[in-house]
Amino acid sequence: MMTSLRKSVLTILGLVIFALPSSAQPDAKGAVNSFFSLLKGQKYSALYDYLPAEMQQKMSREQLTNSLKRLSSFISIEKMDIGRVQQKGDFAVVDTTIYGRLARPIKAGAGSADKQTQEGKVAVQQYLFKENGHWKVATADSSARNYFLKKHPDFKQGFQFTQPRFFIKQNGQWKALG
Repeated sequence: MMTSLRKSVLTILGLVIFALPSSAQPDAKGAVNSFFSLLKGQKYSALYDYLPAEMQQKMSREQLTNSLKRLSSFISIEKMDIGRVQQKGDFAVVDTTIYGRLARPIKAGAGSADKQTQEGKVAVQQYLFKENGHWKVATADSSARNYFLKKHPDFKQGFQFTQPRFFIKQNGQWKALG
């Protein structure tokens, strides 16, 4: 159950690639904050307007909106913390931790005395680049990461990458999954 939920969350977040005008968001951190505000506010249709034409050709506004609505049926996104920001020229990697509440509690262990939890978080890097004066933000699931790195081979130089990590709150403490 958790493996498919983790995969679904990352796949859906990985689909959300959008551009923000650099005049409105002069830095990578501001672009990530704008992305999160739209996502948290469930302004899914508005996110579509920020997709590059290549992505709009692959996905309709309705498909994006439906995918993100599916995500919100699993988890309610509550807040985001921004950690390390690595920015070099027109490329950046931003460490984020996104907190949410699961729609359905999950059992937080193997024993019968274990409690159920609804609190979860994911630590994931956002990859950013400027294209035609606009920031593009790609949440880094493995398919988004591979696509991005193939399209921008120079991006591999000079950044520290991490894999997404999932956590649930158990007995008041965050416990890593997997």
